[in-house]
Amino acid sequence: MDVSGGAGASLPVGSGRAWLLMVFFGIGTGAYTLVLAWLPPFYTELGWSAADSGLLLGGLTLMEVLAGLVISSVIHRFPDRRILLLSVLLSVLAGLACLIVAPAQLALPAVILLGCGIGALFPLSLIVSMDHVRDPAGAGALLGFVQGGGYIIASSMPFIAGLIRQHSSSLAQAWMVMAGGVIVLLMIAVRFAPGARLASPAAKIA
Repeated sequence: MDVSGGAGASLPVGSGRAWLLMVFFGIGTGAYTLVLAWLPPFYTELGWSAADSGLLLGGLTLMEVLAGLVISSVIHRFPDRRILLLSVLLSVLAGLACLIVAPAQLALPAVILLGCGIGALFPLSLIVSMDHVRDPAGAGALLGFVQGGGYIIASSMPFIAGLIRQHSSSLAQAWMVMAGGVIVLLMIAVRFAPGARLASPAAKIA
């Protein structure tokens, strides 16, 4: 169904699909905030220098930028976004597995996989959200809802990791929790079939 509320389209708080999109965006962006906050400390705890740990984060950021550019150039070839979504989510999952299993030996593969996956997932999440509406007002209302709630979810991930680190000997458990989140995203992603539209009242804000 379409959201066609015109210039004053309301926030789609009554739509289950809108909440699903918000959770998807939030957990996906949470991978970014988690890695940004805790990747360097994780490697300094493993004995790496601060400079080398920072270099890893710089390489990750570079991969994220490149992945975002690639997605922008190829997205039109994939009307079924699930192909790309599943690919980048598996990349993130593989990168997290590297951090869990052998972080020192697999640091470079972890950075490449996480950078490509996280960098592509952010724009894809927004594109998939916009696929659910047809008019600019509806898109603005939906994206405001998805990003507003999603960033709240994402901002909690570094905090949760900090709590885990406080009560354990390593951040490995935080990576495991994030890997579980990615598995949830994989299950959500398969539901984003082409042509799906947001079910929401065509109401306007007075």
